[in-house]
Amino acid sequence: MIASWRAELLVLRKSRIAWVIIAVPPLTVLVSTYLFSYLDYALLTPAEYAQFGTPAQELPAMLPSQFVIQTVTALSQTLPFMLLGALMAGADWGSGTIRTAMLQGPSRTSTFAGQVLAIMTVSTGSVLACFAISGVSSVVIGVLTHQAAVRLSATVPAPALRIVGEAIGAGILVGLSYTALGIALGTLCRSATGGVAAAFAWYTIVEQFLFDLSTDTGGWLVKVYDGFPGSSTVTLTSMFGSPGGGADSATYQPVRPWTGVAVLCGYTVVWLGLAWIVTVRRNIVGAHTLPTWAPARRRHRPRRRPILRLPAALQNRGAGTALPGVRASLRAELTVLARWPAMWALVLVYPLQTLLWSYFSNYILYLNAAHGAMTLLTPYQILPTLLPGQFVMTALNGFWNGNALPGSVACALIGAMAAGSSWANGTIRTAAMQAPSRARTVVGQALAVATASVTSVALTFAVAGAASALLALRLTGGLTPVRGPFPSAAHIVGALALAAVIGVAWTAVGWTVATALRSATAAFALILVWSTIVQFQLDSFSTELSGPIRTLYELLPDASSDTISNLFGQVTVYGPVFEFAKLAPVLAVAVLVAYAAGGFTLPVFLTSRRNLT
Repeated sequence: MIASWRAELLVLRKSRIAWVIIAVPPLTVLVSTYLFSYLDYALLTPAEYAQFGTPAQELPAMLPSQFVIQTVTALSQTLPFMLLGALMAGADWGSGTIRTAMLQGPSRTSTFAGQVLAIMTVSTGSVLACFAISGVSSVVIGVLTHQAAVRLSATVPAPALRIVGEAIGAGILVGLSYTALGIALGTLCRSATGGVAAAFAWYTIVEQFLFDLSTDTGGWLVKVYDGFPGSSTVTLTSMFGSPGGGADSATYQPVRPWTGVAVLCGYTVVWLGLAWIVTVRRNIVGAHTLPTWAPARRRHRPRRRPILRLPAALQNRGAGTALPGVRASLRAELTVLARWPAMWALVLVYPLQTLLWSYFSNYILYLNAAHGAMTLLTPYQILPTLLPGQFVMTALNGFWNGNALPGSVACALIGAMAAGSSWANGTIRTAAMQAPSRARTVVGQALAVATASVTSVALTFAVAGAASALLALRLTGGLTPVRGPFPSAAHIVGALALAAVIGVAWTAVGWTVATALRSATAAFALILVWSTIVQFQLDSFSTELSGPIRTLYELLPDASSDTISNLFGQVTVYGPVFEFAKLAPVLAVAVLVAYAAGGFTLPVFLTSRRNLT
């Protein structure tokens, strides 16, 4: 086990992808919690105090007295830990290195234990780095704001060592538990890309949707979700207080702290036990070798199929032109994508998220409005969001960065998975050498991936329209209610075209990133860093940007996709809408078209010039 642990640590140390994912939680603490907060504190003008708060209100959260609260709050974002486990466990199965290690090692159990121990060691290091960066950052800000910090420190001292130790223990437990979940997902999926896709699905549906649904509806659903790891994570990351409010502030704690510890420990054992059972029982010798417990199967001779040939006059028709090569590559890539479960999971993320968040969740809110946990809302406030009159806005709003997993990120992952997997598995080499030319091969693949992105967008509009129609029929007795009739066909087609532009543009971005990095998992890691750290913070501070920085922000695809996705308004039942910097619609479309064209053209150039041998 010790030898396996050392070997896996060496692999992790040399893996740039692993380093990127490990760095996500500390970077989130540094950039999101302290850097942007301090810039906001230093650059706010008195005219903006009413909207964003005064410096005296923002400073306490950045000082050493609250660094523990800030750190554990940041660790509630558990996706990086799941991705770390899924990436490392799935990569071993996908590349076949796990087969070599198990055949050479003393036993499968020892090899598995060493692998898990190494991944857990790295996960623990990431958590400790979060606390170290948070502590240093809070001290630096305290020095920069010396006079104000001294006055506040006199009334609110730094946390005691016991509190710091408890917070570190809680953070490590959260990190290890979700790392174990990632290991189980990567092991079950037998690949890094499949495990990463499963981790995104778990985070979106279980960690975000079910938690929001339980807190909104209350009742028996809260008790059910208390048995999930998400409730225990919320308790352990909020029991120390709230940022800005301090240790004495009231926080939402679904379960008791020691109950949360027990639940997370139990889930860690279950997930690692599941991964261990699969590892021990799985056949690793050959893909077509039956396990010893499987019944023998009778072999049948395959029937010879007749070979269909084109007439001689048609066999060379179109040879030498670009279209046949592109068309053949397009058909081949569409066949691959259609038989790829992980790709279907990403294609269905956007439609499924729209169905769950915008319709199922709001319908539950409608049924529970004015009583229970939703006493501040009435059914008449929620009903318009369920009717056909707003289904176009609902579908478009899915691209906005205010969602758990924006549709733009899902489309970027589609492009990254398709391109990165081709380079990592070497299939791009075979396709490029057999096709008429590399450029035609890549163009056909790009058209196939763009088709997958457009399919996801079209399914989202279809799901939103069908769900709103069914709810209108149930709640109002007709498909065209007076309060929310279906929009015109021209309005639907125009919105669908705009959504397709957003989807294709972000798919092209993911395609380019994965082609440049030659890896889907590396592209996933980079997209994760962008969406969770850079993109979110830029959107939050976009209204405060000015000059060249504002111009640079407007040239990014995020600003244009946010503008187009909210072009017809925001569907919300919770009051004021989120404010962000907006572009002229024509400029936003032009920027997205430029990203789509450039994002699919650059990989063609790279593939044409790159050495494939």
